[in-house]
Order: sequence, then C-alpha cells, then structure tokens
Amino acid sequence: MKLDRVVFYGRLGEQAMQMFGLAAELDRWRGSTVLDCPGGPGTLAAHLRAEGCDVTAIDPVYALPRADLERRALADLEQTMAIQATSPTLRSDFDLEACRQEHLVALKAFLDDHRAHPDRYLSAALPDLPFKDQSFDLVLCGHLLFSYAPLADGGLMAGQGLDLTWHRRALSELCRVSRQQVRLYPAHTIALNARRHPYAEALLAELPAGWRGCFVPSIYDQGHRGCTDALQLVRLEP
Repeated sequence: MKLDRVVFYGRLGEQAMQMFGLAAELDRWRGSTVLDCPGGPGTLAAHLRAEGCDVTAIDPVYALPRADLERRALADLEQTMAIQATSPTLRSDFDLEACRQEHLVALKAFLDDHRAHPDRYLSAALPDLPFKDQSFDLVLCGHLLFSYAPLADGGLMAGQGLDLTWHRRALSELCRVSRQQVRLYPAHTIALNARRHPYAEALLAELPAGWRGCFVPSIYDQGHRGCTDALQLVRLEP
C-alpha cells in the first residue's frame, strides 16, 4: 500500500482504545489531561471525554471549516479504500466494507463532537506543538509515526516520507508535552506479515533522558499478520 501524503482518516474511539491498550485502564486516567495527536476525523477524543478525561485533539486539517473537514475525510476515505482493495498488505479475510462503514460512523460522531466542542479541536502538527512542557498527563499518537515512514523503511509513503530524523524530533516533542506517558500505535511495519518497525526500535534505544519504554502487543486488527505492537513510554521523573 502506497500513499503520497498523510490522509485525514479516523477510527472509532473503541478501536483506538484497543490500539493503545486503554480499555482496561480507564479508572486510572479519569480526570487526566489527554492529548490526541493527531486526532483526525475519529472519535477517541469524544470517547475519552465521555469517560471523564480532559481531552484536546490536534490535527493540521482542523484548520478547515467543518463542511470542508467532512469533504476531506470522505475523499480520503474513498481514496484509501480504493488503494486497500488491491493492496497486498491486507489479509484476504479482512472485511474492507465493514471497515469502510466503521470509518463513516466515526466521521459522523466526530463531526457531532466537533460541533459541540470546537475549542477542543486545534490545528497543530508535529514536530512542533503549541503547548508548554508537561501540559498533558497522557499523550496518544496513532497512525502517524512509523505508518508514514518511507515505503523502503516499512511505512506507507512514496519518496522520502517522514524519515528517521523527523521521527526523532516528533517523539522528543511528544515526550516534552507529556507529564506521565506517551503511547504510539502502530509500532510495526505496514505489511501483510508485519514486524517491529525499525524506526521504533531505533527510537526506543535513544529515548530522552528520564524516559523508559517498551513494546506492548495490541488487540486491534488492521488486517495484517504478525506483529501488533504499540510503543509505550513512561516518564521516570516528575
């Protein structure tokens, strides 16, 4: 599967909870400040807000008016579905039409929440975030790092994509704005037989001072086989 840019593509909050291993930990994070980076046209922010978290979502596409957000999300969804329909990176038993319908449900719920809480959806992008140090208890980053690395390095992007230098800057920034944890998904290559992404292994070996991390298997099904890892980082110092 090959893309020429980062697509505006969202998932259901329940799916994102699986991605990040949060479903069994909600009691711990209720009342916490959370950053969803990037939020896309997904419902993780709305889902966590309903569970008692103080959530901010960011995405550069949030600069668009709401009607344009919907048009962009629908166009990117159809483009991505068309590419996935002939992609060798998905299992033959993966239900692509069910996946498409889930994205449409997520988009509608996202637009409803964006209408209700427009101040919690900010236009911003890695690797430079407009927040003070340690602004959030928990920072979540789904389907950006590692996913949009160059094809040659196990990602989705034609050409240079988001290279290892960009990833170093982005991860440092995610750690800077987090007080407690950073969680990233996926930490595997985008391939039928997925493996740990080489960038994830490189970044884990050179974390900022005061941080430790580990790979954690995820139960979220993207249609791949093999590795399902997320990457979880914990701040050791206040």
